[in-house]
Amino acid sequence: MTENNNTKDPVTGLTEEEVIAVEDSWSMLYRREHRKENDVKLFMNLYSLHPATIEKFPLFKGKTLEEISKHPKLPAHAMSVMYALASYIDNLHDTDLLVELVKKTAVSHIGRGVGSEYFKLLSDVVPAWMKEVLEEECTPLMLSSWGKLLGIVVAVVSGEEQNMTS
Repeated sequence: MTENNNTKDPVTGLTEEEVIAVEDSWSMLYRREHRKENDVKLFMNLYSLHPATIEKFPLFKGKTLEEISKHPKLPAHAMSVMYALASYIDNLHDTDLLVELVKKTAVSHIGRGVGSEYFKLLSDVVPAWMKEVLEEECTPLMLSSWGKLLGIVVAVVSGEEQNMTS
C-alpha cells in the first residue's frame, strides 16, 4: 500500500483508509474481555440468518438455536474461526500471505463440503454481527470495508474450488 489513503491495493482492492477501518473495527470486535461472547454471537447470527448452515456442523444437526448457543464446543469452533480472521487482518499489507491463508482455510472447508456459497453468506452475517456488537461505533466505512474483505475471501475460495475440481 502507498501512503495515499485512496490508492487501492492491486490484490485486495482495499484503500489504506479501508484497511484502517477493518483494523479499527477488528480491535473492537476482538477485545479480549468480550472475545468469547463476540465469537459466539457471530455464529449465532450465521445460524439464525441461515439455518441450513447448521447441517454442515455434525455436532449441531437437529439442535435448536437455544441448544446450540449453550453447546460447549461452539465457543471453541468460533474462536478458531476468529483466529483465522485475525490472521487475515494482520496480513492485509502482506497480500501474498493473506491469499495463502485464505487458500488454506478454503481447502479445509471445501473438503468438508463447505464451499464458496457458504462463505458468501458471511456478506450479511458479518454486518449484522458488527452492528450488534459495535452498535453506534459501527460506521458505514467499516461495513463497506468488511464487505470488500469478505469479497476477497469468497474470490479466493472460489478459485480454490475451481483448482480442486479441475
